[in-house]
Amino acid sequence: MFRLRLSLAFAVLVALVCVHAGFVYWGSNRVNDYAQHSRLASDILSELLELSASKQRLRVWASQQLMNANASPEVRDSQLARMQASTETLRQLARRDRALWGEISAREGTPIPPEIDQLAAVSDLLDDNIAAVRVRLVELAPLAQGAEFASVWQELNEVFDKTRGRDLRELINGAIERQRTVVPVARAATERGLDQLRQQSIALAVVTFAAAIVLALYLKRRLQRPLDRLLAGTQALRAGSLDHRIALGSRDEFDHVAEHFNAMAAELQRHRQDADAARRRLEEAVQERTSELSAAHETLQQVDQRRRQLLADLSHELRTPATAIRGEAEIALRGAEKPQVEYRETLVRIVGGVKQLTGVIDDLLLVARAEADQLAMRFGEVDLSELLGDVTDMASALGARHEVRVLLEAVDVGIPPVVLQADADRLRQALVIVLDNAVRYSRHDGTVRVSWQLGPKDEEGCSRVQVRVADEGIGIDADELPKVFDRFVRGRRARVHRADGTGIGLSIAQAIVHAHHGSIRLESIPLQGTIVWIELPCHFSFQTQKT
Repeated sequence: MFRLRLSLAFAVLVALVCVHAGFVYWGSNRVNDYAQHSRLASDILSELLELSASKQRLRVWASQQLMNANASPEVRDSQLARMQASTETLRQLARRDRALWGEISAREGTPIPPEIDQLAAVSDLLDDNIAAVRVRLVELAPLAQGAEFASVWQELNEVFDKTRGRDLRELINGAIERQRTVVPVARAATERGLDQLRQQSIALAVVTFAAAIVLALYLKRRLQRPLDRLLAGTQALRAGSLDHRIALGSRDEFDHVAEHFNAMAAELQRHRQDADAARRRLEEAVQERTSELSAAHETLQQVDQRRRQLLADLSHELRTPATAIRGEAEIALRGAEKPQVEYRETLVRIVGGVKQLTGVIDDLLLVARAEADQLAMRFGEVDLSELLGDVTDMASALGARHEVRVLLEAVDVGIPPVVLQADADRLRQALVIVLDNAVRYSRHDGTVRVSWQLGPKDEEGCSRVQVRVADEGIGIDADELPKVFDRFVRGRRARVHRADGTGIGLSIAQAIVHAHHGSIRLESIPLQGTIVWIELPCHFSFQTQKT
């Protein structure tokens, strides 16, 4: 029943839309005809004016020719061709306008305007006139001295203005005046047609809209009650009330939907208890197993990531020295016997390559152990002042070769000596790496300053030791500062300043400082210098040395 009502409602709406479309189509065709007539009238007027102007320019040429004013034959031929083209265009426009008025007259019963047929006759006269003018102008020669100009000019005007005994000038001017009257009339007819089409479209749209509102209200009233019952049933099921049932009695399609809904609710109610019990058991098992798998997966990911990174680092760093060693050996073995001195020099270079290879392997293993939390540390009491003095002396020797001064700044006399619990060798290695970078990336006659201080106390009352290494070197660009501790990463300025270097030093220093539960950070200004801060946390014991 409801399906039939819905089909009828849609049929009514479709019929109204079709009627609307028919009226719009008929009206648009009518308006289009008037618009075409308006455009044709404007085009005809333009062609008549152009034709009149071309004829006037030919008169000027003829007067120049008579007065022997060097009139160009090309100008004459160009104007004649333009008049011929305008005449042909005028004839075609007249035919199109005649055919269009035939359609309008057949549809609306209006007579065809007489000026359309008159325009066709003017076109035929123009053809004869252009031919006569062409012949006369071709024969036209300059006047001899003493010849009478008025008689010749009058004869030329007769050729220009008379054809078949009719005054062509009067016909053209009359046609121009008629077209000037027709153009505004055609435009007004087009505007009236548009207004009528607009009014008809609005009226039909209002009727269609009103019919749609009436049908929508009727269908809404028929739909509201069964839909409310179905909505209440779905909300009850969503809330967990599987014993809810929808009342029947409408004897339409909604009754069938309600029956299926009630059957579904009953089936769900029968299986709910079993599903709940199975879900609880499954959730407990899944939760337990998920915890185990998550822990195992995380461990495996960490192990695999460390393995992959270590293999990548080893393959990258070991290839260069190994290739150099192999190359030295192959050169020594190639060719005839060589003097002992050459073999000795080759062995010295191979030993140097092996030392370089061993150093790279030691550095990579140190970083790998640090990442795997397996970096062996031998903690003991370390005097910070003595340690900084040692590393400063070592850096001074390197600085002398690079013409860089390394200075250990004096500590405030009010600060007592500090003894740390640290691995002296490892901490010395980290400081040497930092000082080595400061020296190598400093400019000639630069200065590297080493100092330390006690930081503010934390919540437990312990102070932090802050070691400061400042240079006056090339500096680091701001966009590269976050990457300085990444392995095998060297900045643009560093590569320009020094071609050698692996880019692993700061990562080793960071690993050693982190193994001491400390932190390391950089501050840098390009072309001014870099400051490295190494801070040891408070859980190291700070002691005042006994005198």
